[in-house]
Amino acid sequence: EDMVPLRFLPLAVGVVRKQLVTVATMSSELQWQIVRNTNCFLLKRNGTTFTSEPYNLTGRSSFKNCGMVNKRVVAVDAAPANKGVVLRVAKARAVNRPAKRFNNIVMRKNNRRIIRSIRKNTTRQNYRTDLTEAAVRRACAIVRSQNAKAPSSTGSKRRHKKN
Repeated sequence: EDMVPLRFLPLAVGVVRKQLVTVATMSSELQWQIVRNTNCFLLKRNGTTFTSEPYNLTGRSSFKNCGMVNKRVVAVDAAPANKGVVLRVAKARAVNRPAKRFNNIVMRKNNRRIIRSIRKNTTRQNYRTDLTEAAVRRACAIVRSQNAKAPSSTGSKRRHKKN
């Protein structure tokens, strides 16, 4: 039984005891069946369904990548001022505590250390080994965009011979 404060559950089911409510929580699979075709993050383009939810690494609308229904979620974003990468890893036990739900790990070292750290954090204790490669790809793309060189000026700089 999960004990959840009453103020977090407007439609609680169960027995009220000392302002705590016992709730029969839904499984992740049932939540996915409810929200998979109707949520505000869906983008349907050319027969393919994408999503723009914040904790989806690939942008595909699928149960594996859905950040809304899974307890264990991984997200990779750019660090403030475009200096590195932030890895956000959700705590499975803090589902009903939004302020304490995520561990934010800021990485500002070189690309190889960032990749090693992401692999270590996603595969430790079998956290979400299926999302490791997607997180590494996202981090590499972010670092590559932060290190992009400024485009050269337009036109070629050929010198014409003087006769």
